Amino acid sequence: MKLKFLADRMLGKLAKKLRLLGFDTLYFSEGEEDELLKIVSREGRILLTRDRDFYEKAVKSGVNVFLLKSDKWRSQLRAIFDRFKIRSEDLSLFSRCTECNGILDEVDKEMIKDRVPEYVYLTHDEFKMCRNCGRVYWRGTHVDRMIDELSEFLDGEVSFEDEG
Repeated sequence: MKLKFLADRMLGKLAKKLRLLGFDTLYFSEGEEDELLKIVSREGRILLTRDRDFYEKAVKSGVNVFLLKSDKWRSQLRAIFDRFKIRSEDLSLFSRCTECNGILDEVDKEMIKDRVPEYVYLTHDEFKMCRNCGRVYWRGTHVDRMIDELSEFLDGEVSFEDEG
């Protein structure tokens, strides 16, 4: 089963990290708690929150919820990996848009010629584009930094050689 999450307003950075790892993760910086609970229930998501009152409300409503205690994304991610027994084979790196959670598709270089800086166009051959918002991604130095950060986080359990 693929895990699907909904991160509440306190967990924006965590939501982006989960998306980088390939998890379907909705994030709302605003929104009524009752609406969020409806989405979680309707879509079979796991609610992630740091708000104890919201957690208790979610438990009473019968949705799947996980209370995160830390305010640091690394500790939050570690807690999620431990709680849901996530392993490297559960990851699908760089498959989701970090901004809107859409799925990324590989696109022909010519399709994005006018949408990326000239230097990027000239020095890269592989690009991905979000199905939802149209954001374009490529493997720049920021990707290597993210890979290093995530490898360190995952204690070298994951190989990222073919990702990106």
